[in-house]
Amino acid sequence: MNTRNKIITLIALICFGILPLSAVEAAKIGKNSCGGEDVPNAYCSFDDDGDGITIGKDSCNVIGACTDLGNGIKIGNNACNGEGACNLVGSSDGMAVIGNDSCNSDQACESVGQNSGDANIGGNACNSYEACRFAGDGGSAVIGKDACNGYEACYDIAYGDGAEVTIGAGSCNACNACYGAAYDGGKAEIDKDSCNGYEACLNVGYSGEAEIGKNSCIGYYACSYAGYSGEATIDAGSCLDYEACYRVGYSSGASAEIGKGSCIGYESCYYAAESGEVTIDAGSCLSDFACHYAGYSGEVTIGKGSCIGYDACDEVGYYGSATIGKDSCASGDYSCYYAGYYGDAAIGDKSCNGYYACRDVAHDGSDTGVNTSIGKQSCNGYEACYEAGEDYDAMIGQGSCNNYESCYEVGVDSAEDIDDKECNEPQQCSNKLIK
Repeated sequence: MNTRNKIITLIALICFGILPLSAVEAAKIGKNSCGGEDVPNAYCSFDDDGDGITIGKDSCNVIGACTDLGNGIKIGNNACNGEGACNLVGSSDGMAVIGNDSCNSDQACESVGQNSGDANIGGNACNSYEACRFAGDGGSAVIGKDACNGYEACYDIAYGDGAEVTIGAGSCNACNACYGAAYDGGKAEIDKDSCNGYEACLNVGYSGEAEIGKNSCIGYYACSYAGYSGEATIDAGSCLDYEACYRVGYSSGASAEIGKGSCIGYESCYYAAESGEVTIDAGSCLSDFACHYAGYSGEVTIGKGSCIGYDACDEVGYYGSATIGKDSCASGDYSCYYAGYYGDAAIGDKSCNGYYACRDVAHDGSDTGVNTSIGKQSCNGYEACYEAGEDYDAMIGQGSCNNYESCYEVGVDSAEDIDDKECNEPQQCSNKLIK
């Protein structure tokens, strides 16, 4: 048979599907990959005809590791070595790129980028059992190098139509660290070296939106459920401890904005804006429970360098609202305790800096609410505004109530006003009402 006839015969055999796919050479297979055998085989097979598939060297060397691959996917060197490690990657009209030394464990990257989804996984990533399984299944997932290395660390991220996730280098490295991020059409952006702790960013942006800065959300449950169906923005170097920003911006309509270097301490911003709104400026809420439940279902704004100390702004704006100026509610434990608990509280700059300094301001004990306003540089002392506005409105001027128990019973039995620079002697106003 001459050369021309051989070519015609070969074309005919291909067209009628008589020759194996390997003869078509639609896929490019690197050295020592896919079991070292012609494909398709038990190691590597294709969802369609294998068009545009590239597999680097030393990859897919476990039976069932890379079966039913979608057209056009790219797998790097020494990748996808595990039972089902990259099975169904990019299948059903999806797309995926897997970097060198990635997806090396059982089901590590199974089904990533399938169902019209898109997944881009960097080098040395997703190396643990089911670490990135279903990532970008129907959605879009970008995973940086050295990321998502932990048991189910990035399982189900960007799962579902419209879901989007970007995970920076060195992030989500722990068991369930970013499990379910941006699931069900949500959006999540996680910068580098963040979410490194057990379930640190579990379900962030689940069907809502979450943006997490670099070196943030480090610790057990640090930012779990942040922006779950609401919105959460967490700046760099924030939410660093156990449950520090747990469930911030959790519910639909809720929002949380946390500034740089804030919410550092055990449960420091736990449930902040769970179903309300909270804005926390840079360098604030620094200690255990510092802004615990702040804005739980109310509205809270906390200025720069404020709420520093154990329980410093615990429950501010829990059901009401609270505005706290810069450099306030600091340098003392419990300093703004109950500010705006059911009512509304406004605290000026450099105020309420001392043990119990503004405890119970605007605290009503009912859902009707009372109002309390504290001026600049006021209530700086032990129990300085302890009962301010507990059942009635209270207004405290600037430079007032700066001594031991100086405004102890303000607003307990009736609405009260204290002018500027009053009640600055020890116990001067602690047991009588000021008219």
